[in-house]
Amino acid sequence: MSRVDVHRINQQFEKVRASSLLDEIDTSFIYYDFSVLQNRVEQVSSAFGNAARHTVAVKSNPLSKVLNFITGMGFGLECASFEEVLLAQRAGAPLIAWDSPAKTHQEMIASNEVDSLVINADSLRELSELLKLNRQARIFLRINPHTETGAHASMSVAGARSKFGESIANRAQIIETLVSASGRVSGLHVHTSSQTADYIRMADAIRKVIDLAIEINAIAPDTIRTIDIGGGFPAEYKAGDDFNISSYAEALRKACPELFDGSFEVLTEFGRYYHANAAWTATQVHDVKTTEPEHQVLIVHVGADLFLREAYNPGVWHHDMLLHPSVNSVLMNTDVGGPLCFGGDYIAKNIQLPKATAGEWLIIQDTGANSFALWSRHCSRAFPKIIGEDSELAILRDRDSFEDILNFWS
Repeated sequence: MSRVDVHRINQQFEKVRASSLLDEIDTSFIYYDFSVLQNRVEQVSSAFGNAARHTVAVKSNPLSKVLNFITGMGFGLECASFEEVLLAQRAGAPLIAWDSPAKTHQEMIASNEVDSLVINADSLRELSELLKLNRQARIFLRINPHTETGAHASMSVAGARSKFGESIANRAQIIETLVSASGRVSGLHVHTSSQTADYIRMADAIRKVIDLAIEINAIAPDTIRTIDIGGGFPAEYKAGDDFNISSYAEALRKACPELFDGSFEVLTEFGRYYHANAAWTATQVHDVKTTEPEHQVLIVHVGADLFLREAYNPGVWHHDMLLHPSVNSVLMNTDVGGPLCFGGDYIAKNIQLPKATAGEWLIIQDTGANSFALWSRHCSRAFPKIIGEDSELAILRDRDSFEDILNFWS
């Protein structure tokens, strides 16, 4: 399964609208298709075979019912904060990987109470503190391999000035520290970027970390037993995109055969790939402004609150959009503006959409990852209702009430 096609989205939209799950106040809602998530889990399992254990990045989609579905399929969860660790623990994750560049002293102590935990120390300094404060978890060290993969600057995390990981340039100190840690550090972690299709450079970065592990094990045999290869595999946001996880796995087989021949246990941490294409967002067109001929500005009920990256990195995060029902075949140059009270609140500019009328619905595709997970409280608007479908339609998270918003700021 690739992206959900427009015909299927229209059918799903009509099914939701015909249900009793929406109220008049729901001028926007999000639909999540669990069958897409299940298909992506199966694709990853097939691509890597028995060579890896898999975790799914909580930050891409933290909904409790989604996390429960993931753990029910036997996958673990990767966490970018201790709060996410608690979400993973509540979801019964069989494996929890905790990544963060800023773990606090108190969190490190509290992590002793979390079962099946892997902690990826972000630096040698943090590693030193972790070894003193946590005696229960498996502890790895994140390595910055100094590899650029061509990802957008905001998604690239392995350059020479990255804030993540211990620089591989400190090789001698890394080796000395891990050899002297008496087996307490049993893995290395690497993550280079997100949403890039340069599988070769991603694999080259992992190759550097495997070589480091082999060098450590040559001095102190069986010290490094696990390689956590991170995530970052891209999702398809445009017609014509074709990202196949099996192609990435094949690139890894060629560059890093040790990941598949039993030399190391392997962990993965994909997020966006599982979720992005599983959801779409529907928002009602509130108004249409045509101050110039052949150009329209749509005012809709979601904007930079739901599409934070899209508003603050304009042109980088594309989403295909469609009007429902589309009553006009004439295409116009279109800006899609949100409801927030600042000038940058646009989901997209200069795209082609049919001439719109107030009351129509705009459907924004591929919004299952890193959209509502980045929800902004700017202007204090209500988080929209999320409806999911597994065997039947159900509300995964209700719309914020006015009381919810008042309580948030109280």
